[in-house]
Amino acid sequence: MTNSLLEVKDLKVSFVGKKKTTNIVAGLSFTVEKGKTLCIVGESGCGKSMTSLSVMGLLPKTGEIEGEILLKGENLASKSMKQMSKIRGNQVSMIFQEPMTSLNPVQTVGKQIAETIILHQNLNKKEARLKAIEMLKLVGIPSPEKRVDAYPHELSGGMRQRVMIAIALSCNPELLIADEPTTALDVTIQAQILDLMKNLQKDLDMGIIMITHDLAVVSEMADKVLVMYAGKAVEYGSRNTVFNNPLHPYTQGLMKCIPDVDAEDHVEELFVIKGSVPSPDAMPQGCRFVDRCPYAQEICRSHAPDITSIEEQHAVSCWKYTDKWNEKEGELNESSIREIAATKSS
Repeated sequence: MTNSLLEVKDLKVSFVGKKKTTNIVAGLSFTVEKGKTLCIVGESGCGKSMTSLSVMGLLPKTGEIEGEILLKGENLASKSMKQMSKIRGNQVSMIFQEPMTSLNPVQTVGKQIAETIILHQNLNKKEARLKAIEMLKLVGIPSPEKRVDAYPHELSGGMRQRVMIAIALSCNPELLIADEPTTALDVTIQAQILDLMKNLQKDLDMGIIMITHDLAVVSEMADKVLVMYAGKAVEYGSRNTVFNNPLHPYTQGLMKCIPDVDAEDHVEELFVIKGSVPSPDAMPQGCRFVDRCPYAQEICRSHAPDITSIEEQHAVSCWKYTDKWNEKEGELNESSIREIAATKSS
């Protein structure tokens, strides 16, 4: 019996303009299990947030989705806006990156929590207020009976983030999406928020998708890790596998960027991945990481590799890990290139 809560299959996200269509996410697949956390990691502009907005059904009007987003077997990608409004906030909830832009500044936090409860739980205003107080207490806000009548500007950054979590969890969702939930917080509050999310996940048996660029957060939270680059998955596997044996050159580069606090010599500069993420309008023909990769060969420039399973819980999108790669020469030979080209064009 499968324990999968969410299955995303070959997800493509595009924005349609008057003159051209821009592809943002290209052929993304992953699963989220009940009670488990998938961390999606990558630089800004890699498509992480667009992936989460696709799951929530919150893409702008010009956005288009191909592929399947299966929540317990139901394809969210085929749902109407009206149908998604019943699912969103109820079965699937999201914590947004910046609470001050997500919370309404002219409404009390209690009223904002109660709105979601009234919409999905069929409670009256008095019952919803009591539930809002209960949720504030659940997320660790002191004096919830008083704070329920506070406005967002009257709370600290950590408290506002807890209010966002309270809103997201007010209807006991099965899947929680957290988009950079600790970015604007100091390290002490970050640790408290992460501990809170882990404890709530355990109590509610929630699946979590966490969007982040912080590998320290990934090491703390993840059961599985999906590394994205320029709209595509480049590596996917369990946390221990990806951290202990990173295979893709991009993942290896991210790991090298982590400062070694135990190193005796702190004079050397931190490692930096040269270059930047390509624009969606100017993607390379082959591998999207080719212009920044220290191992790039001719085949990498002309043909994009598929994501390939290396072992049961580890997959990577890189020509180095296919049976076409010539280890001795460090590149694909000419006959392999012609064979791949023929396969791709057929």
